Amino acid sequence: MNNVHMILQGKGGVGKSLVSVMTAQYLKSIGSKVVCADTDPVNATFTQYKSLDVTHIDIAKDGTVIQSRFDPLMEAIIGDDSDFVIDNGAATFLPLTKYLVDNDIYQILEAAGKKVFIHSVLTGGQAKSDTYNGFCELISKTNGNAKIVVWENEFWGPVEYDGHSIAATKLFKDADRAGRIAGRVKIADRSSNDAFVEAVSAMTSAHLTIDDVKASSEFGFLVKNRLSKVVGDIFSELNKVDWQ
Repeated sequence: MNNVHMILQGKGGVGKSLVSVMTAQYLKSIGSKVVCADTDPVNATFTQYKSLDVTHIDIAKDGTVIQSRFDPLMEAIIGDDSDFVIDNGAATFLPLTKYLVDNDIYQILEAAGKKVFIHSVLTGGQAKSDTYNGFCELISKTNGNAKIVVWENEFWGPVEYDGHSIAATKLFKDADRAGRIAGRVKIADRSSNDAFVEAVSAMTSAHLTIDDVKASSEFGFLVKNRLSKVVGDIFSELNKVDWQ
């Protein structure tokens, strides 16, 4: 069974593209054939990772998202035996979630032998409430035909609600009991270590994968080692997700 990974969050600037890049690299690292797509009409960051060969899908006209323009992408998914990683911008969040429900896309993909994973990014800091609301929206708009992978991006602080993790909330517990949560992935806070911050910034600003970094002469041994640790830690988290 081939998997479809959709990165969805209604709040911009919280790490969706990072999640897309890490997910694509992880899948490649375990031997999957991966097709990457970016539907963000405003900030198509994912497409700038050249080694991932990301296709930009134009789903907007005159600044307005056109739902029917998602159709070719869904047709491509149905007709291909690859795993798909799709980065969706904040502007496409509501149109795409509505499209997926209104057109029975989850059921259609399942019938075509595809397993759908929705990746939802949660953060601490100022965007905490906004990202939680996005998670709530996904819970209400998905069903048993898709599972949710919760990413906890701790860069802006702990992802906590009244002092507890997302797993302690009633919303999460109910969804988990219903078999709708595939797992949680933590992006650890390394903001107190300037060497790690600088290394990650250098990699992401240049739009490089960890394999690109390892093959590059522009990065020293210690920087490569730091970045391998950062990516390796995320891969270890992804290994814990139930992809079945």
